[in-house]
Amino acid sequence: MPETARVILLSEVNSKLGEPFLDMLHHHPLTDLAAVVTSPPGKLCDYFVADERQVDLEAQAKTLGVPVLRPKSVNAPEVVARLRALEPDYLIVGNFQQILKADLLAVPKVTSVNFHPSPLPRYAGLAPFYWMVRNGETDGAVTAIEMAAGVDTGAVLAQHATPLTGRETALELRTVQERANVLMLLDLIPQLAARTFTRTPQDPSERTYFTRPGPDDYRLDFAYPAHKVACHVRAGYRHPGAFARTRDGRTVTILSVGEPVVGPGEPPAPGLVRTTSEGVFVGCCDAWLRVLTVDRDGRETPAQTSDVLVDGRMLESSGTAEVAEEVLA
Repeated sequence: MPETARVILLSEVNSKLGEPFLDMLHHHPLTDLAAVVTSPPGKLCDYFVADERQVDLEAQAKTLGVPVLRPKSVNAPEVVARLRALEPDYLIVGNFQQILKADLLAVPKVTSVNFHPSPLPRYAGLAPFYWMVRNGETDGAVTAIEMAAGVDTGAVLAQHATPLTGRETALELRTVQERANVLMLLDLIPQLAARTFTRTPQDPSERTYFTRPGPDDYRLDFAYPAHKVACHVRAGYRHPGAFARTRDGRTVTILSVGEPVVGPGEPPAPGLVRTTSEGVFVGCCDAWLRVLTVDRDGRETPAQTSDVLVDGRMLESSGTAEVAEEVLA
Protein backbone atom coordinates (compact mmCIF):
# COMPACT_ATOMS: atom_id res chain seq x y z
CA MET A 1 0.00 0.00 0.00
CA PRO A 2 1.50 3.42 -0.95
CA GLU A 3 2.58 5.81 1.77
CA THR A 4 0.33 8.75 2.59
CA ALA A 5 1.06 12.22 3.92
CA ARG A 6 -0.89 13.62 6.86
CA VAL A 7 -1.30 17.35 6.24
CA ILE A 8 -2.77 20.53 7.67
CA LEU A 9 -3.87 23.24 5.22
CA LEU A 10 -3.41 26.94 6.03
CA SER A 11 -5.27 29.39 3.79
CA GLU A 12 -7.45 32.50 3.97
CA VAL A 13 -11.15 31.81 4.47
CA ASN A 14 -12.18 33.40 1.14
CA SER A 15 -9.16 32.23 -0.87
CA LYS A 16 -9.67 31.10 -4.46
CA LEU A 17 -6.47 29.07 -4.04
CA GLY A 18 -7.50 27.53 -0.73
CA GLU A 19 -10.77 26.20 -2.17
CA PRO A 20 -9.22 23.76 -4.70
CA PHE A 21 -6.34 22.96 -2.33
CA LEU A 22 -8.81 21.89 0.35
CA ASP A 23 -10.78 19.76 -2.08
CA MET A 24 -7.67 18.05 -3.46
CA LEU A 25 -6.03 17.39 -0.09
CA HIS A 26 -9.27 15.89 1.25
CA HIS A 27 -9.96 13.60 -1.71
CA HIS A 28 -6.46 12.62 -2.89
CA PRO A 29 -5.64 9.00 -1.97
CA LEU A 30 -2.10 9.95 -0.89
CA THR A 31 -3.07 12.69 1.57
CA ASP A 32 -4.87 12.67 4.92
CA LEU A 33 -6.19 16.17 5.64
CA ALA A 34 -6.17 16.51 9.43
CA ALA A 35 -7.41 20.11 9.71
CA VAL A 36 -7.79 23.47 8.03
CA VAL A 37 -6.42 26.64 9.62
CA THR A 38 -7.96 29.80 8.23
CA SER A 39 -8.61 33.49 8.90
CA PRO A 40 -10.00 34.65 12.25
CA PRO A 41 -13.72 35.52 12.24
CA GLY A 42 -14.42 38.85 10.55
CA LYS A 43 -11.20 38.91 8.53
CA LEU A 44 -11.14 38.43 4.76
CA CYS A 45 -8.27 38.46 2.27
CA ASP A 46 -8.64 41.65 0.25
CA TYR A 47 -7.46 39.92 -2.94
CA PHE A 48 -10.89 38.33 -3.32
CA VAL A 49 -13.43 40.56 -1.55
CA ALA A 50 -14.70 42.14 -4.78
CA ASP A 51 -14.83 38.92 -6.82
CA GLU A 52 -18.23 38.07 -8.26
CA ARG A 53 -18.01 34.50 -6.96
CA GLN A 54 -17.15 34.16 -3.28
CA VAL A 55 -15.84 31.09 -1.45
CA ASP A 56 -15.93 30.05 2.21
CA LEU A 57 -13.29 27.56 3.32
CA GLU A 58 -14.86 27.09 6.73
CA ALA A 59 -18.19 26.02 5.24
CA GLN A 60 -16.43 23.88 2.64
CA ALA A 61 -14.33 22.09 5.27
CA LYS A 62 -17.30 21.46 7.56
CA THR A 63 -19.24 19.96 4.65
CA LEU A 64 -16.35 17.56 4.11
CA GLY A 65 -16.07 16.78 7.81
CA VAL A 66 -12.66 18.41 8.19
CA PRO A 67 -11.92 20.23 11.50
CA VAL A 68 -11.46 24.00 11.18
CA LEU A 69 -9.41 26.38 13.33
CA ARG A 70 -9.82 30.16 13.05
CA PRO A 71 -7.26 31.54 15.52
CA LYS A 72 -6.52 35.22 15.92
CA SER A 73 -2.83 34.28 15.96
CA VAL A 74 -1.70 31.04 14.42
CA ASN A 75 1.49 31.26 16.50
CA ALA A 76 -0.29 31.35 19.87
CA PRO A 77 1.10 28.56 22.12
CA GLU A 78 -2.29 26.88 22.52
CA VAL A 79 -2.77 26.81 18.73
CA VAL A 80 0.71 25.40 18.15
CA ALA A 81 0.03 22.72 20.78
CA ARG A 82 -3.29 21.79 19.19
CA LEU A 83 -1.71 21.45 15.74
CA ARG A 84 1.20 19.44 17.13
CA ALA A 85 -1.29 17.00 18.68
CA LEU A 86 -2.61 16.27 15.18
CA GLU A 87 0.83 14.88 14.27
CA PRO A 88 1.01 16.21 10.71
CA ASP A 89 3.77 15.29 8.31
CA TYR A 90 3.40 18.61 6.50
CA LEU A 91 1.88 22.04 6.82
CA ILE A 92 0.60 23.05 3.37
CA VAL A 93 0.36 26.82 2.99
CA GLY A 94 -1.49 28.45 0.12
CA ASN A 95 -2.45 32.13 0.33
CA PHE A 96 -2.22 32.41 4.12
CA GLN A 97 -1.19 35.87 5.27
CA GLN A 98 0.00 35.29 8.83
CA ILE A 99 3.73 34.70 9.23
CA LEU A 100 4.54 31.26 10.63
CA LYS A 101 7.12 31.48 13.43
CA ALA A 102 9.74 28.92 14.45
CA ASP A 103 7.63 27.01 16.99
CA LEU A 104 4.89 26.45 14.43
CA LEU A 105 7.33 25.54 11.65
CA ALA A 106 8.71 22.86 13.99
CA VAL A 107 5.30 21.14 14.28
CA PRO A 108 5.28 18.94 11.14
CA LYS A 109 7.33 15.75 11.15
CA VAL A 110 8.77 16.45 7.69
CA THR A 111 8.43 20.14 6.75
CA SER A 112 6.14 23.02 5.79
CA VAL A 113 5.50 23.85 2.13
CA ASN A 114 4.37 27.24 0.83
CA PHE A 115 2.88 27.67 -2.65
CA HIS A 116 3.92 31.11 -3.90
CA PRO A 117 2.53 32.79 -7.04
CA SER A 118 5.79 33.98 -8.58
CA PRO A 119 9.05 32.75 -10.14
CA LEU A 120 11.06 32.81 -6.90
CA PRO A 121 13.56 34.15 -6.05
CA ARG A 122 11.99 36.96 -8.11
CA TYR A 123 8.85 38.65 -6.80
CA ALA A 124 9.04 37.48 -3.21
CA GLY A 125 6.51 39.13 -0.91
CA LEU A 126 2.82 40.00 -1.17
CA ALA A 127 0.59 40.41 -4.24
CA PRO A 128 3.18 39.44 -6.86
CA PHE A 129 0.43 39.40 -9.50
CA TYR A 130 0.12 43.19 -9.11
CA TRP A 131 3.84 43.86 -9.42
CA MET A 132 4.37 41.42 -12.27
CA VAL A 133 1.63 43.09 -14.32
CA ARG A 134 2.86 46.55 -13.35
CA ASN A 135 6.30 45.61 -14.69
CA GLY A 136 4.97 44.05 -17.88
CA GLU A 137 6.44 40.68 -16.89
CA THR A 138 6.51 37.92 -19.51
CA ASP A 139 8.55 35.34 -17.57
CA GLY A 140 6.12 33.90 -15.06
CA ALA A 141 6.06 30.86 -12.78
CA VAL A 142 4.65 29.55 -9.52
CA THR A 143 6.93 28.06 -6.88
CA ALA A 144 6.60 25.59 -4.01
CA ILE A 145 9.18 26.25 -1.30
CA GLU A 146 10.18 24.77 2.02
CA MET A 147 9.29 27.36 4.63
CA ALA A 148 12.15 28.99 6.52
CA ALA A 149 12.64 31.93 8.87
CA GLY A 150 12.79 34.56 6.11
CA VAL A 151 9.94 35.68 3.85
CA ASP A 152 9.79 33.41 0.78
CA THR A 153 13.45 32.41 1.20
CA GLY A 154 13.28 28.62 1.57
CA ALA A 155 14.57 25.96 -0.78
CA VAL A 156 12.58 25.34 -3.95
CA LEU A 157 10.73 22.00 -4.08
CA ALA A 158 8.96 22.61 -7.38
CA GLN A 159 8.45 25.39 -9.93
CA HIS A 160 6.01 25.49 -12.84
CA ALA A 161 6.44 28.03 -15.64
CA THR A 162 3.49 30.22 -16.66
CA PRO A 163 4.47 32.02 -19.88
CA LEU A 164 2.85 35.44 -20.08
CA THR A 165 2.14 37.97 -22.81
CA GLY A 166 2.89 41.01 -20.66
CA ARG A 167 -0.66 42.22 -21.34
CA GLU A 168 -2.55 40.31 -18.64
CA THR A 169 -4.57 42.18 -16.05
CA ALA A 170 -3.87 41.49 -12.39
CA LEU A 171 -7.11 39.51 -12.18
CA GLU A 172 -6.16 37.40 -15.21
CA LEU A 173 -2.67 36.73 -13.87
CA ARG A 174 -3.95 35.84 -10.42
CA THR A 175 -6.28 33.29 -12.01
CA VAL A 176 -3.44 31.82 -14.10
CA GLN A 177 -1.28 31.53 -10.98
CA GLU A 178 -4.03 29.86 -8.95
CA ARG A 179 -4.57 27.21 -11.62
CA ALA A 180 -0.83 26.61 -11.98
CA ASN A 181 -0.42 26.21 -8.21
CA VAL A 182 -3.21 23.62 -8.11
CA LEU A 183 -1.51 21.60 -10.85
CA MET A 184 1.82 21.92 -9.05
CA LEU A 185 0.29 20.62 -5.82
CA LEU A 186 -1.14 17.67 -7.74
CA ASP A 187 2.31 16.88 -9.15
CA LEU A 188 4.04 17.31 -5.80
CA ILE A 189 1.72 15.20 -3.62
CA PRO A 190 3.25 11.82 -4.63
CA GLN A 191 6.73 13.18 -3.82
CA LEU A 192 5.55 14.49 -0.45
CA ALA A 193 3.91 11.17 0.39
CA ALA A 194 7.01 9.18 -0.60
CA ARG A 195 9.44 11.77 0.86
CA THR A 196 11.26 11.85 -2.49
CA PHE A 197 11.12 15.61 -3.17
CA THR A 198 14.36 17.52 -3.73
CA ARG A 199 15.50 20.84 -2.31
CA THR A 200 17.14 23.49 -4.52
CA PRO A 201 18.44 26.58 -2.67
CA GLN A 202 17.34 29.94 -4.04
CA ASP A 203 19.98 32.25 -5.49
CA PRO A 204 19.86 35.34 -3.23
CA SER A 205 21.56 37.47 -5.91
CA GLU A 206 18.43 37.13 -8.08
CA ARG A 207 15.95 37.91 -5.30
CA THR A 208 13.50 40.77 -5.70
CA TYR A 209 11.04 41.63 -2.96
CA PHE A 210 7.82 43.63 -3.09
CA THR A 211 5.48 44.75 -0.33
CA ARG A 212 1.70 44.85 -0.47
CA PRO A 213 0.64 47.65 -2.85
CA GLY A 214 -0.77 50.62 -0.98
CA PRO A 215 -3.36 53.18 -2.12
CA ASP A 216 -0.77 55.39 -3.79
CA ASP A 217 0.51 52.47 -5.86
CA TYR A 218 -2.76 52.63 -7.80
CA ARG A 219 -2.35 56.31 -8.66
CA LEU A 220 -1.55 56.85 -12.35
CA ASP A 221 1.25 59.16 -13.48
CA PHE A 222 1.01 60.27 -17.11
CA ALA A 223 4.55 61.66 -17.11
CA TYR A 224 5.65 58.09 -17.87
CA PRO A 225 5.64 56.43 -21.31
CA ALA A 226 2.25 55.20 -22.50
CA HIS A 227 3.18 51.51 -22.32
CA LYS A 228 4.14 51.94 -18.64
CA VAL A 229 0.86 53.67 -17.87
CA ALA A 230 -1.02 50.87 -19.67
CA CYS A 231 0.72 48.27 -17.47
CA HIS A 232 -0.23 50.32 -14.42
CA VAL A 233 -3.89 50.31 -15.50
CA ARG A 234 -3.87 46.53 -16.01
CA ALA A 235 -2.22 46.04 -12.59
CA GLY A 236 -5.17 47.77 -10.95
CA TYR A 237 -7.85 45.69 -12.69
CA ARG A 238 -10.43 44.88 -11.55
CA HIS A 239 -10.38 46.12 -7.98
CA PRO A 240 -9.54 48.63 -6.67
CA GLY A 241 -8.62 50.00 -10.11
CA ALA A 242 -5.92 52.48 -11.09
CA PHE A 243 -7.02 56.06 -10.66
CA ALA A 244 -6.12 59.57 -11.78
CA ARG A 245 -6.90 62.93 -10.24
CA THR A 246 -7.65 66.25 -11.86
CA ARG A 247 -5.95 69.40 -10.71
CA ASP A 248 -9.18 70.45 -9.01
CA GLY A 249 -9.34 67.24 -6.96
CA ARG A 250 -11.77 65.07 -8.93
CA THR A 251 -10.97 61.37 -9.34
CA VAL A 252 -11.53 58.88 -12.15
CA THR A 253 -10.78 55.14 -11.98
CA ILE A 254 -9.51 53.88 -15.33
CA LEU A 255 -10.12 50.18 -15.93
CA SER A 256 -8.86 49.56 -19.46
CA VAL A 257 -6.90 51.32 -22.19
CA GLY A 258 -6.00 50.70 -25.83
CA GLU A 259 -2.69 50.73 -27.65
CA PRO A 260 -0.54 53.89 -27.48
CA VAL A 261 -1.15 56.30 -30.36
CA VAL A 262 1.75 58.41 -31.61
CA GLY A 263 0.59 61.52 -33.42
CA PRO A 264 2.49 63.96 -35.62
CA GLY A 265 4.57 66.71 -34.06
CA GLU A 266 5.59 67.09 -30.42
CA PRO A 267 4.51 64.57 -27.75
CA PRO A 268 1.30 65.52 -25.92
CA ALA A 269 1.31 67.28 -22.58
CA PRO A 270 1.24 64.55 -19.90
CA GLY A 271 -2.23 64.32 -18.41
CA LEU A 272 -4.04 66.31 -21.10
CA VAL A 273 -7.46 64.86 -21.98
CA ARG A 274 -8.66 64.95 -25.57
CA THR A 275 -12.03 63.65 -26.79
CA THR A 276 -12.61 62.94 -30.48
CA SER A 277 -15.00 60.95 -32.62
CA GLU A 278 -12.60 58.01 -32.10
CA GLY A 279 -12.74 58.09 -28.31
CA VAL A 280 -11.18 59.55 -25.17
CA PHE A 281 -7.40 59.99 -25.05
CA VAL A 282 -4.96 61.04 -22.33
CA GLY A 283 -1.48 62.33 -23.08
CA CYS A 284 1.58 60.50 -21.76
CA CYS A 285 5.18 61.67 -22.15
CA ASP A 286 5.63 59.92 -25.50
CA ALA A 287 2.17 59.15 -26.92
CA TRP A 288 -1.58 59.32 -26.47
CA LEU A 289 -3.33 56.53 -24.59
CA ARG A 290 -6.94 55.76 -25.46
CA VAL A 291 -9.10 55.19 -22.39
CA LEU A 292 -11.60 52.41 -23.08
CA THR A 293 -13.50 51.90 -19.82
CA VAL A 294 -13.82 53.52 -16.41
CA ASP A 295 -15.50 52.63 -13.12
CA ARG A 296 -18.76 54.42 -12.40
CA ASP A 297 -20.55 53.46 -9.20
CA GLY A 298 -18.96 50.00 -9.24
CA ARG A 299 -19.79 49.30 -12.90
CA GLU A 300 -17.37 49.14 -15.82
CA THR A 301 -18.62 51.64 -18.40
CA PRO A 302 -17.26 53.25 -21.61
CA ALA A 303 -14.87 56.14 -21.05
CA GLN A 304 -17.25 58.48 -22.87
CA THR A 305 -19.64 58.20 -19.90
CA SER A 306 -17.12 59.82 -17.55
CA ASP A 307 -17.88 63.34 -16.40
CA VAL A 308 -14.21 63.73 -15.42
CA LEU A 309 -12.55 62.88 -18.73
CA VAL A 310 -13.67 65.98 -20.62
CA ASP A 311 -11.80 67.61 -23.48
CA GLY A 312 -9.02 69.96 -22.38
CA ARG A 313 -8.97 68.89 -18.73
CA MET A 314 -5.58 68.14 -17.16
CA LEU A 315 -5.00 65.05 -15.03
CA GLU A 316 -2.23 65.28 -12.45
CA SER A 317 1.23 63.97 -13.37
CA SER A 318 4.65 64.22 -11.76
CA GLY A 319 5.98 66.59 -14.39
CA THR A 320 6.84 67.06 -18.04
CA ALA A 321 8.20 64.56 -20.54
CA GLU A 322 11.71 65.75 -19.72
CA VAL A 323 11.21 65.00 -16.03
CA ALA A 324 9.89 61.54 -16.88
CA GLU A 325 12.94 60.81 -19.02
CA GLU A 326 15.21 61.70 -16.10
CA VAL A 327 13.28 59.40 -13.75
CA LEU A 328 13.49 56.50 -16.20
CA ALA A 329 17.15 56.97 -17.10
